[in-house]
Amino acid sequence: MSRSTAIAALAALLLSSGALAEEPKKDAPVDPKVEALIRQAVEKAKQELRDEVRQELQTAQATAEFSGASAPGPKLQLIELDGYFRLRGDLKDSYDLHRAADNANGYYRADFNSTDGNRGNYVYPGPVLPGNLGGAANPRSTMTSLNMRLRLLPTINVSERVRVRAEADLFDDYVLGSRPLDQFGLTGCATGTTCNYAGHSSASSSGAVLTDRPVINLKLAWAEVETPLGLLSFGRMPSVWGLGIVAPAQDGLDDDFGDIADRIQFASMPVGTVFGNLTFIPYLDFFANGPLQGDPRWSKTSLAGTGSGQPFTLGSSGDGRVLGLKMVKLDTADELRRKLERGEWSLNYGAFYEYTTLSTIFPTAIDPATTGTLTAGDAVHRGEYDHQADLWLRYRTPRLAAEFEGTYLYGHVNNPTTDPGYGSGDSTRPTGIKELPILLRQFGAALRTSYQVSPNKVTLGFELGVASGDRAPGYGNRPWMANSDQTKGPYHGVFEGTQYNLKTGDHDIRNFRFDPGYRPDLIFWRDIMGQVTDAWYAKPNLRVDVLDGLAWELAAIFSQSLYKSSSPSTNVETGAGGSTLLGLEADTRLTLTSDEGFSAWGAAGVFQPLSAFDGAGTVTRAWTLKFGLAARF
Repeated sequence: MSRSTAIAALAALLLSSGALAEEPKKDAPVDPKVEALIRQAVEKAKQELRDEVRQELQTAQATAEFSGASAPGPKLQLIELDGYFRLRGDLKDSYDLHRAADNANGYYRADFNSTDGNRGNYVYPGPVLPGNLGGAANPRSTMTSLNMRLRLLPTINVSERVRVRAEADLFDDYVLGSRPLDQFGLTGCATGTTCNYAGHSSASSSGAVLTDRPVINLKLAWAEVETPLGLLSFGRMPSVWGLGIVAPAQDGLDDDFGDIADRIQFASMPVGTVFGNLTFIPYLDFFANGPLQGDPRWSKTSLAGTGSGQPFTLGSSGDGRVLGLKMVKLDTADELRRKLERGEWSLNYGAFYEYTTLSTIFPTAIDPATTGTLTAGDAVHRGEYDHQADLWLRYRTPRLAAEFEGTYLYGHVNNPTTDPGYGSGDSTRPTGIKELPILLRQFGAALRTSYQVSPNKVTLGFELGVASGDRAPGYGNRPWMANSDQTKGPYHGVFEGTQYNLKTGDHDIRNFRFDPGYRPDLIFWRDIMGQVTDAWYAKPNLRVDVLDGLAWELAAIFSQSLYKSSSPSTNVETGAGGSTLLGLEADTRLTLTSDEGFSAWGAAGVFQPLSAFDGAGTVTRAWTLKFGLAARF
């Protein structure tokens, strides 16, 4: 029923009921059954009108939430300010698993306790003192630190339908005791060294180490415009989707990462289809560009300039672009809450498709020390493209919740090197290099379920995740750590490595990597591995809401690699043997959230490595303690 039809019907029915409400004439008595039917029709019309108005209000909220803007619509005040201040600390013990260095440099040693200091890479950095010297077991293995962050989330309401949002971090994950470069009168400092700073009582021996980030970090800034057809957004904004294996929300107090996009997108009002009322969200992302030319009034070369005027791109061949389309049926938070309160179920679902392309790269332009004018000879044909599709489903009842996300990526890279002549068959190149394209074939999926055994008190859950793998040695989260020389065959018995090799003819990359913001545990995937890849994991968990605002969680995580060849336990000479059993972890967390803006949490975890880490000395378990304090506003 349209709004005009509903209003007309309601008016007619109200007039009829009003006339009937008058004292009836003696010669025209009112039949009570007829009167009851009329009243029922009036109430039905009223409800339909209320539902229609509510739907129109909620569609604007739904499109804003799904485009990454989780704050409510604009209020009367010009500026709204949200955010938090966080202090966080942790203790990490034996994160290197006391495992000797791997075979990343190709130095085979029958005795893994060799004194060769250039042996390879460790599973995780260990303490400086006494340090992992020559692959020997480290008797001191504990590291502690504290860090802080002030996050500001301002919203500028230009009008009732136009707003500007931003996200800025001050002292973003600053380790307490470190010093930012060029702050506090620092003198005689070089990056990564200790230094003295003026005005401090111990200026002669401060011991302050320079940090790796600026004091103020403006991460996001974008605008939103509500139109009669939907929500238009443009700028640098958060990219959020589903469970987060590709694009996590990262708006929690203990989060560190998040997917950011330079994007123009439009989220339509829900459109009726055979799949339900769907919101369509086309978007265009900008992730790379060709070499930049400074304003000619200030700069003669492409990179040397004063920062004045408007720089521009010297050609579009180096532009990296993503064309995407999301389709989603999504209940707003209020709709979901009302359905669950009425004992109803909710089914939400969506999908996206992205096409990514990058024609050319300019390796010289990446070097900030380069000041000369670039020429066509500096261009390297990349010929890269990929297609990615993703499906998301969420089912909720008052007690049961189940959510799934699965994605598949299919791609192609003509030239994986910085050699402009790659693929031309040049006989002067290293012997055995097979100049073929690199193929990308990757998939990942995650499932989360929970059931409230006692409503709002005890919840049992189960989580399952899998990321496709590659038979190449190493896991591929940090490919620069091994196998970087493509004129040689891959080294076996390594923890990390590139997932292709031009010497042996391995021209595909099949390991999918979850976004680093997706963290199923406290130790192994969160810190040691960094991202879920080339493996599957299972996680049963329990949550108990002890009091209002006080919750306790307990989880166990079993992880297993998909291929033995990826694990560092393989034979360093032949690549044979090895194991897929990665480890077993137990985590617990206690969280306090008050209505007055204060939050606190404490967590503990222990990770027991399994046979995938054998072969380099006796390994030991890793454990951690973490805590956090936060003031929300």
